[in-house]
This record gives sequence, structure tokens and C-alpha cells, in this order.
Amino acid sequence: MLRLVVSQTSPGAYRTVLDALQAPAPPYGPSGRHILVEPGHYPNTGFRSSGDFVLTAVGGPGSVTLDGATDATIELTGNVTLQGLIVRNWSAEGAALDVSEGSVLAEQCEFVSRAETVAVRGWGGARLALNGCRVQDGAVVYSAASGIMESTDVTGTDANAVALRKGSAVTVRSCRIEGAGGSGIWVTEGSKPLIEQCTITGAGAAAVLVDDRADAAIRNSALHGSERCSLVVRDNATAVAEDCLITDAAMEAVWVTAGGTLTGRRIRMESPRRSGVAVEEGAGVFEDCEVLGPGKHGVVVGDKGRATFVRGRVDGAKEIGIAVAEGGSGTVEATTVTGSALFGVSADPRAELSLRGCTVVENGRAGVFADVSARVHMEGVTSERNAAPDVLDFETESGETAQVKEPVTVVDAGAAEARATPEQSGGATADVLLAELDAMVGLAGVKREIRKLTNLQKVAEQRRLAGLPPGPAIGRHMVFAGPPGTGKTTVARLYGRILAALGVVDGGQVVEVSRSELVSENVGGTALKTSGAFERAKGGVLFIDEAYTLARKTTGTDFGQEAIDTLVKLMEDHRDEVVVIAAGYSAEMREFLAANPGLKSRISRTVEFENYSPAELLRITETQAEKDGYRLADGTRDAILEHFASVKRDASFGNGRAARRVFEAAVERQAQRFADLEELPSGEELSLLLAEDLDVETGLAARFGKARDSDQVAGVLGRLTAMTGLAEVKREISDLLDLLASSRRRRDAGLEAEPFTGHLIFAGPPGTGKTTVARLYGELLAALGVLAQGQVVEAARMDLVGQYVGHTAQKTAEVFERARGGVLFIDEAYALSRPAGSGHDFGQEAIDTLVKLMEDHRDEVIVIAAGYTSEMAGFLSANPGLASRFARTLTFRPYDVDGLVAIFQGKAEAADYLVPEPTREALTAHLEAARDRYEEGNGREVDKLFRSAVTAHARRTEQLANDGAELTTEQLTTLLPEDVTP
Repeated sequence: MLRLVVSQTSPGAYRTVLDALQAPAPPYGPSGRHILVEPGHYPNTGFRSSGDFVLTAVGGPGSVTLDGATDATIELTGNVTLQGLIVRNWSAEGAALDVSEGSVLAEQCEFVSRAETVAVRGWGGARLALNGCRVQDGAVVYSAASGIMESTDVTGTDANAVALRKGSAVTVRSCRIEGAGGSGIWVTEGSKPLIEQCTITGAGAAAVLVDDRADAAIRNSALHGSERCSLVVRDNATAVAEDCLITDAAMEAVWVTAGGTLTGRRIRMESPRRSGVAVEEGAGVFEDCEVLGPGKHGVVVGDKGRATFVRGRVDGAKEIGIAVAEGGSGTVEATTVTGSALFGVSADPRAELSLRGCTVVENGRAGVFADVSARVHMEGVTSERNAAPDVLDFETESGETAQVKEPVTVVDAGAAEARATPEQSGGATADVLLAELDAMVGLAGVKREIRKLTNLQKVAEQRRLAGLPPGPAIGRHMVFAGPPGTGKTTVARLYGRILAALGVVDGGQVVEVSRSELVSENVGGTALKTSGAFERAKGGVLFIDEAYTLARKTTGTDFGQEAIDTLVKLMEDHRDEVVVIAAGYSAEMREFLAANPGLKSRISRTVEFENYSPAELLRITETQAEKDGYRLADGTRDAILEHFASVKRDASFGNGRAARRVFEAAVERQAQRFADLEELPSGEELSLLLAEDLDVETGLAARFGKARDSDQVAGVLGRLTAMTGLAEVKREISDLLDLLASSRRRRDAGLEAEPFTGHLIFAGPPGTGKTTVARLYGELLAALGVLAQGQVVEAARMDLVGQYVGHTAQKTAEVFERARGGVLFIDEAYALSRPAGSGHDFGQEAIDTLVKLMEDHRDEVIVIAAGYTSEMAGFLSANPGLASRFARTLTFRPYDVDGLVAIFQGKAEAADYLVPEPTREALTAHLEAARDRYEEGNGREVDKLFRSAVTAHARRTEQLANDGAELTTEQLTTLLPEDVTP
């Protein structure tokens, strides 16, 4: 690539970018141009180019400003990369960047235009990528284009901030959009974007508007303070929104209308000024969503609207929790509606309403209020502690006949004799549910214990009906103890339904919580959160997963103990209303029970869930296969059985999850086997999993797999050995490999072999090769059969830590999931144990989540935590279990001058430059003189120095060429002393 320099001061340099683009290219020179722009302000810029080039601000992002006032400051149709530029346009209708037909990548650039204009436009088949950019005042428009916006800020637009039009396919990821005069993101005209991990604040209209047959996916995003409705889907458009937070909408948080269709999962809507969800002349399905504190209604289904709300919660509506208007159809399942100022749920004349398994409590008037002409179906509904009785036959002037199919049973809070109907346990009797439990694979001891409790409850009920005292109180609260993947959650759900069928509890619902749902970081917040969870579980079961984490103090102001104390009191005050099941590892649950003197007496039974046997794990795998339309060949069954017989089943073994992973891996390998066939396989072949489809020796858990490619092992070790310096690091890695080889030999000899623990701390200053070594380590372990894939997922604090309670655990788990089968490299890991400056820092939650994931998936992921030596000690002390999970610390010492010179020479050789002895001496002298600077930056500073030398070489040689010199190959490749001494 031809290197050209643009400068306002350097002799021989081009004065404008246009001059450099128009300069004649050597007839036999390289294709494309790399234009290096030196720092400065370049007014009157305006050019159109169809060529391929790279345009770089040499001084780094923000050092070069290109100002224009034409139709477009930069207009491109070729393959172009822009790096570190500020591009501005001051025309009343001009754009800073206009891209058509070509492919353009803009990195760390800033684009500015007038507020009513388009700052960045991609159209006519363009492929436009914005990475780490900032767009001010003007909008970003993709029209019949494709590409990605990543880590880009858009602020100050008068109209829509981002417009995706005419079938554009764009990914908008990790972007921040603030203060748009119109919508934050407008998706229209059949466009199909993915919008994820974005924050949209203060939009003058919708935060996200999807219309005109567009199809949008919105994930893990936050929409704050929209001046109208936050998320709007209309005009025959379709959208899926998952794991989103919507706060402070001036109107509705979500509005679906005019033929729009929305599927919402895990959306949390806080404090909309009108309603949380409104669906009219459209369709919406909402799963696991919450509407909290709406200014009017929680959910509104209008005329010709169809809405389904499943496993949700509506809390604190200023008027009605869920309202179905005339002509609307609403289905609500397993949802809690509480705290509404008026009715919990209402149905207007000729509305359709279906309520199943819902809890409607503590509302300001009737729990359920339905017009006599509404078509209402209710099943397993609990409506209690409301200010007025339910009304199911309110008569309007028409006097039509009621069409209520099944009236709800209204439970008086003081009626101690109230019993559940069969429908509240899903329509099944206790015997049917026990048969369902018996059909589960394994768990003989668990089944025996549950049946024993069931028989006790049956006899107690028979004694009560016979007028006899029921006998001694039966301890219903239990500990489910055992490793993961053994069915604890599934059994808890069945147990809740069994208790409801027996009439022991009213509803039988199971409310599943963990530490994050019970513990707050604020004084007094924990009692409120724990009480709220307990309230939702009334009439059913409160299932606390990993309950032992409540007894482990994680910070100086940890409130886990407060959650336990609050729980004990609630169990005493409401002993006949809620069954509590605490689950976790056996040893840790003993620690949990000891955390409060009253806890052990209230939870008197412990049910042990043992590891599945190899035969049971085979049966689980077969069941999963049959469910998905597959069969296991005889050889496949034998191989799976042999695999599970050889796997060490310690506390971290995944049990049922491990069986599921074996099946999923086999399906993937079968697909790869068929992909190479010229003829399509038959139905019989498609349904049969062969032994060769299995990856049971490796999979994602491969601590003792055989080396897959000895040549690759030798190649990776050679690259590690060839790295400059790092003698101590190389020795430590060699020791780890020796330990692995020894363990394999012992295992082959039938001796006990400790599992290979490869988690490492990389301690040292930046630029000493930590990331490079981590990548080589991942490749090496994959080649040796220790890791399934060997990919290295790099993460920092911002990738792991969320912005609200519960968000951090989710983000950390997602990053960890991407690293399964490979290496998770956490750079500057110490930042997790250091508060970020706000009162609500979640770095500690990331560490706690990481420790648990490392334990649960110890055979699937290698974690490397990197940072300054002095800081990493604080990181390791942030959690009691952290230090023990890292095998050793590898210290990356700063390079000496000879090492830095060697790095420079290696970079030069790789780029076809020569470093003669005089230049080497000048380089050594420069590094000696600036030793402090290079001790801090090490290899990174040398990389900057090398790039600076290349720029100086380009400037010098181009000046010679402009003076008429015929440059030789030696001149084009040789770096002189003046090039390397800035």
C-alpha cells in the first residue's frame, strides 16, 4: 500500500487529503493508499473518491479536523478505512460522511453536522461500519445499506438520531444515544436490525420506533426518559425485545398498534407516566415482564388488540393493573397484580379475558371487575386482601347476559379453612403428581422422602375431616442438598403442586429466587426485597437457589445475614402460608443452617440429591434424544456409558446438564458429518446418532483428553519460545505442561490423578505480552486436548459489570458462556474489586458470580486474570474462594532495553523494514534515555515508536521522491537513525 503524508507544515508533504488522493501512483507500485494526516485543522475539505485507501490521523483520535461546507465533506464509493478523524460539515443540508456502493470502516472518528441534517449517511448498497465513533448534532442514516454501529455515541439531533430505512440490515451494539429531538432509533421500510446493549436517553419521541413492515430485535438495552412512548411497534412491523429496562416514559413504556406485533421477554418497565403496556389493533406476547409504578394502568388491551402476559408482575398502578377494553382480548397466566389504586384486573363490555394461575392481591378496590357482557375465563386464580369483593356481573345499560365461564374463588384473608381447588395444582391429583415424580430418572432417595411427607399430609387431612386433632406439626420446609443438575428445581415445582393438590397450600406456585433477588446494597433494602419475594410466594413455595451464599459475607457492608434473619421471622409469622425450600451444595448448606439459631428448627428436613449413576445419565441422554427425534445406536450407548463411568463426579459435576451437553455436542458433530456428503441423508440417518458423533472424551470438559495435534503443539510452543524475554513465564508454563503430562500417565496407569487446574494470574505492567501469552496458552491447551476449542474471550470491567441489581450477574454469565471450551482473559481484573466511584458499584457481584461459574464449570473454562502485580493481591482477597481457584501467578517483568530493541526489530522484520547497526545504536540510546517511559508501557510504547518511525520514514522518502530522486529498494526498506528518534 502506497504511503502518503498530509501535513500543513512538513516540507514535501501534501497539503490536503484531496491532493494526496489525486497524486499519481507509481506504475508498478502497491495497490491502494495509506494517507497519514499529521495533526491540525484542515478547512475547506470536500472530496469524492471511488478509490481504496486508509486515512489515518497520525497523532491519534481527535488530532485532525477536516471541515467542509459542500454537500458532503467526505463522499466515498470505494473500500475505505477512516481512523481517528474529526469530520465536520457546516452546510445547511450537508453531510460529514456520505457512503454509497462502497465499504467503509470508521474507527474512533467524530462526525459533526448541523442539528437538522444527516451527519453520516450510508445508502445504495453501501456497507458502513462505525466503531468507537461519536456523531454530534446530525443524524446517522442507513438506507438500503448494511453494516454495524458499535460503541458509538449519537447526541444532539433535532430529529431522529438513527434511521434504518429501505430494507437495511444493521447491527447497533453498545451505542449511547442521547437527546434526540425525534426517535432515538427509527426502524422502517422493511429493515431488519439487531439492537443490543444500547442506552437511549431523553428521546423527544420514541426511544425505538419500529414501523412499516420492519423486523427488529432489541436485546439487553435500556430506554430512559422518552418524551412520548418508549418502545413503539406499529404499521405491520414485528419486533422482539428481550432483557430490556424501560424507565420514566412520558406516555406508555410499550405501545403496539396498527397491525404491529411484539414479543417481549424479561422487560422491566418502571414509572411510565401513563401505562406500562398498551396493545390496540396489534398483538403482543410478554413473558417474565414487570410493570412497576405506572401513572395510569399497568397493561391495557384496546380495541382489536390481542395480548398475552405470562409469568409477569404488575405492581403499584395508579388506576388499574390490567385493563381489557371493549373489543380487546387478553390472556394472563401465572402473573401477580398488586397495589393498584383501583381494580387489579378489569374487563369492559364485550372484552375477552382469560386468567390462569394468577395472584391478584392488595388492590384499592375489587381484585377482578368484569362487565356482565365480558367473556371471562378464570382458572386457579387467587384474589384476596383487596379492598372490595370481586365483581363479575357488573351491568351496563344494555343488560346483556354474563358469559363468565368459571368464577374465581375469592379467598378471605381471615378464612383459615380455605382450601385449594384441583385446578390450582394444574388439574392433577396428588397421586398423579407423585406418578410424575416417580417417572423422573433416578432420585430414589428423594422420591422416598417426598412420598413420606405426602403420606403424612394425607393422614393429617383425614384426621382433620374426622374431627380429630391433626397430630404433631409436620415440618414442610426443607433443604434440597446436592450438586447441580440433579433435579432440585424440578422436584421443588412438583412438590408445590402436590401440596396444593392436598390442600396444604392455596396456590402451589413456586417462586424461584437467589441471593440477588433477596439482598440489597442499601440499608433496609434487603428486608424489603426479601419480604417482597416471600409475599409473592404466599400460598405456594419459595425456592431459594444457592441459599448458602446468603451466609457468606462478601463485603464490609454485606446484608446476606439480614435476608436470613428476615426470612426466619417471616417463616414464623406466616408458618401456614408458605413452604420454604433452600437449595445448594451439601456442605455449604450446613453453613447456611448455622447462620441463625432459629433457622435449623424451622427447616428440619434435608433431602439429599445424589449424583446420577452412569446408567441414569445414559437414560437422561436417551430421553433428551427421544424428545428431539433422535435415537442412539448401540455403540453410541456403550460409549456414553463408558464415558460417564470414567468421569470423576465431584461437587462440581453437572449431572443432568452434563448429559444434555453430551447430546447437544453429538447433534452438532452429526450435522458436520452430513455437511460433507454430496447426497442428502435419509430420515433414518438423520435420526440416528453414531458413536463417531460423540465427543465424550473432550466436549467442553476435556481435562484428560489426548493431544489432538502434536505438530500444532510444537508450533505453538515454538511461537511462545520465540517471544522476547519472559523466561520466568515460559518456565512456569512448561511446569504446568509437565504436571498435565504426569497426570495423564498416572491416570493411564490406573492411579489417582488430580484434575488439571489451569486458572492463572498474569501479574505485571502493560505491554509485557500478557494478552499474547493468553492466546498462545488457549491454543496450546486446545491442541493438548485440555480445552475443547481454545478460543480466548477478552473482557474488562465494562464487559462484566452492569448498571442495576441483577444486571452484573447476567453480563458476567454471558461473557463466561462465550468462553466455554476456551480461555476467559480478564484484563485489569483488579478494577472489579475497586469501587467505581458511585454508591452502587457491582464489581464485587461480578467477582462472586465468577467464582461460582468457575466452580460449576471447572472443566470447561480456563480463567486468566491480569493486572499490575501490586493490585492483583487486592483482587484475590475480594472473595474467600478466589485465591484457591487460581493455580499460580505468572509474573511478567518489564523488558530491559535489549528486549525492547528485539521487539522493535521483530516488528520491523515482519513489516519488511531493515534496522542497520547505526539505527540500532540510536534506538538503544533513545530507549536508555527514556527508560522510565518504556518501563510503564513496555511493548505497547515500542509499538508506538515503531509506527512513528514508519511515518517518519514515509515522510523522508516521499520528500526525496518529490525532489526527483529515484528511490531504491534499500531506501524504501531501511530505517535511519533520524526515523527512530522522535
